Amino acid sequence: MKLIHELALGNLQPMARNFKKDTVYAKLLSEVAERQDKLIATLSPEQKELFDLANEATIDLSVESDCDLFVKGFVLGAQLMMEILTADPTEDVVR
Repeated sequence: MKLIHELALGNLQPMARNFKKDTVYAKLLSEVAERQDKLIATLSPEQKELFDLANEATIDLSVESDCDLFVKGFVLGAQLMMEILTADPTEDVVR
C-alpha cells in the first residue's frame, strides 16, 4: 500500500525515464534534437511558430499514449498476478 500512497501523492512518476548516455535511446534522442535544430534554423518566424505548435501536439499525443500503455501494462501485470495467486499448485501447467 505504500507504493499506491506514494503514487497518489505524486511522489512516483512512472512516465519519467532515466537513461545512460551510451544507449541507443540517447543516440536517437541526440539525432532528433540535432535535426530539429537544423530544421528550425531554416524556418521563418511563422513557420517556427507552426513547428512549435505541431511539436506541442506531438508531445501531448505521446503523453496520452504513454499513460494508456502504462495503464494497460499495469492491468496486465495485475491479471498475471491474479492468475498466479489463484492457480492450483497441484495442477500440471505443462501441456
